[in-house]
Amino acid sequence: MIDILAKRYAKALFFLGQDDGKYRDYGSELDSFSELLKQTGEVGHALVSPFYPREQRHGALLAILEKCSLSPVVSNFVKLLFDKGRLNLLEPIKTAYLGLCDESEGLMRGTLTSAAPLTESQVSAIKGALNIMSGAKVELEVKVDPTIIGGLVARLGDLVVDSSIQTQLKRLSQKLAGAA
Repeated sequence: MIDILAKRYAKALFFLGQDDGKYRDYGSELDSFSELLKQTGEVGHALVSPFYPREQRHGALLAILEKCSLSPVVSNFVKLLFDKGRLNLLEPIKTAYLGLCDESEGLMRGTLTSAAPLTESQVSAIKGALNIMSGAKVELEVKVDPTIIGGLVARLGDLVVDSSIQTQLKRLSQKLAGAA
């Protein structure tokens, strides 16, 4: 249910951003505001907590928005979320919104995990192969995880390419256990 609501709000803001050509800017602002609320800790929690009077929470939100350099569209969007009691959905809305931005640009984001650091040329070659497999422009977050022992694990949306030695050993172990 939360995901459905978050996607609806994200789509509404995204369509506004597409209309005026500022959808990426709105995504950046949404991301910045979300990070600001995370950093403020208690203040961010107080804004969504019913234990504080609504007027105080509203005043605090307006004070925060006044200090931020948000566009009127994003500022009004955040106020709408507050008014509808949906400010607690800000993080999933932001995630859904940024996903819509990527999708509209034919961009897919994923992770590439290896047991040891990869060279730029290796990462580029893997990106190229994933571009062809997915039919989209691929951006990868590269991670190093020695526990996979060797090989690679690429995750791109629903696509997972796992050639890690760790996974191969698990499969072999399962086969051996099934044969016994």
